[in-house]
Amino acid sequence: MEYGLPPFRNILKKREKRGSVIKAGPEKFLAQIARVNRMQNDVLVIPGVQSSPFYFWTGSPFKGDLTANDYRKELLLVGMQSAEDYRGLPILHNGFSTRYTRKILPRSLIFLAGLVLAVYLVIHKGVIKIIGVIISILFVGMLINYHPFQSSLFDPYHGDQGIKPFQDLIDYVKERNGHVFWLHPESNYAVNGVRLGPVTLITKHYPDDLIASKGYTGFEALYGDNITATDPGKHWDQILSAYCRGDRDRPVWGISGADFHGGGNENIDTFQTIFLVRHKTAEAIMEALSKGRFYAVLKGSTRLSLDRFRVRDNQTGNAAILGQELDLQGDPLVEGRLSASDNGRYAVKVSLIRGGEVMEYFEGETPLEFYFVDQDYGDGKTFYRLDVRGRGVGRLLSNPIFVSKK
Repeated sequence: MEYGLPPFRNILKKREKRGSVIKAGPEKFLAQIARVNRMQNDVLVIPGVQSSPFYFWTGSPFKGDLTANDYRKELLLVGMQSAEDYRGLPILHNGFSTRYTRKILPRSLIFLAGLVLAVYLVIHKGVIKIIGVIISILFVGMLINYHPFQSSLFDPYHGDQGIKPFQDLIDYVKERNGHVFWLHPESNYAVNGVRLGPVTLITKHYPDDLIASKGYTGFEALYGDNITATDPGKHWDQILSAYCRGDRDRPVWGISGADFHGGGNENIDTFQTIFLVRHKTAEAIMEALSKGRFYAVLKGSTRLSLDRFRVRDNQTGNAAILGQELDLQGDPLVEGRLSASDNGRYAVKVSLIRGGEVMEYFEGETPLEFYFVDQDYGDGKTFYRLDVRGRGVGRLLSNPIFVSKK
């Protein structure tokens, strides 16, 4: 984070730089992950970074109300394997980059032309020479301050830039076969302001950005704070419905995330994302991430397990599971089974959501099996997903299964 004084904000500035992958070096980061994976087979470590690509300033350091807005609006970037990919991230203050040189260069050429004119004035004598020296210093400063090797097209001094800085990062990671997840979109951590030295951090809720942005893989559907975007008919369902209508080229998936720092009372396994894979390899995990073959869990004293969730065509017998799509000839039959990881009996309530509306509730004790024949389903494309809650077992959110019928 940095704050600069006009007109040379990139020169006359105060910078606060703390530990990060960029500061330590992405080569060391990736090498350490590779070393850990060579040392043992129990835990597969896949590279990922939490990134805050943009923030903007309001207030003034001279009035004591300097505020960094949206600094906690963060994205999780998973799976990039090249050190150059991390060094080139289109985020504020990430050093020199040639990614935007062609776009920024015309502005630099204007300053360069002004410098050439100033040098021409310097070769004269008297007042003209003095004016030329002053203008030369000014344009040299401008060339340095607005050089064409910026790591981002944006700066923090022109207010809210909307979704563009974040979409830029999403597109960059997607081009490199990585996955992007929006983090804690409704966290209350900095809604009312958090003081950091002379600076106040404020980040309002941003679930609307889930709808405004495109091309990302998913978002934190479960985490240790406020969340309403997963409620029936809200942001997640609106996105999935837009995909069903053909207004979006891909769905988005829900993960579970632990904002784990250690040293407190939290456990690292309270929030879990359960993958459906045949082999524990990075390739299998990345494919599951891409295709939605996983579900999110908030653990209680024990953990819920989604032993079965599928939609079957009761006419052809064809079936689909998490993240898959099914073409129907007859009525869709939804089948599911839930259990507790300790094989205990716990009361749970299952909400079956279709197209943003709760179609049916199932209540009972684990292990619980449920079936639902959706005879009211007409035609077109829609989706089914589960929201499960229970005392002592926390919560479970499934990713959707899509069905189509002409």
